[in-house]
Amino acid sequence: MLDLEDSGEKPKAINTIDDYLAELRSTRPSVLIANLRSRKGAGTARLILKAARSVFIENGHAGLTLRKVAKAAGLAVGNVNYYFASKRDLLAAMLREELADYVEEHVRQFEAGRDQPLEILLNVVTFYVANARKSHRFYYQLWGYAGSDAEVKALIRDLYRPIGRFIYYLVREANPGLDDRRIRQAVLQLFSLEEGAKLFIGMGPHDDPALQTAEADIRDLARRIVLGSA
Repeated sequence: MLDLEDSGEKPKAINTIDDYLAELRSTRPSVLIANLRSRKGAGTARLILKAARSVFIENGHAGLTLRKVAKAAGLAVGNVNYYFASKRDLLAAMLREELADYVEEHVRQFEAGRDQPLEILLNVVTFYVANARKSHRFYYQLWGYAGSDAEVKALIRDLYRPIGRFIYYLVREANPGLDDRRIRQAVLQLFSLEEGAKLFIGMGPHDDPALQTAEADIRDLARRIVLGSA
């Protein structure tokens, strides 16, 4: 395996995420609002988005209302309407804000393991599972929302697509012998593993020995998938 410092794949992999992250940072709702409003207004918008995430987790997209978000944020409904004209606008903004944070975490995982592409990839997969222990409820609601509306499904697919490309390039670098079809299969298998882990970690029970070792087990499975020995 090649060191990413000497590989042509490093720029492709990290630039895919870097470019997307730069776009997200410039277009994520909290930044846009900060550019248009006062510092106090930007803080209010962030408060609303944080409250929307909490209400979304507790009630799902169907149960989220601007009134519930306003109550969670300690604001009047009119204040929420001032920043977000509709429930749909607020949900879209909340998802963009959340997934921008998620992409930034990918970059942190990349930067924490710049030695070998396989280890970087395994660090990212391990992060997915560890993250699920605290955020699985959000993703339950996210996929339910995606299944409710074709436009929302397209939005979520667009937000996730660069992450898929990032994993694709790391798989290709970790095992240069794989052709395009096999790389795509590996990427699908890796995402299937981590999404399944989120489901079962969330369902519990938390003292289940298999769930307690999920990070290590999935890291081993991911290694075998990428190296072609699964």
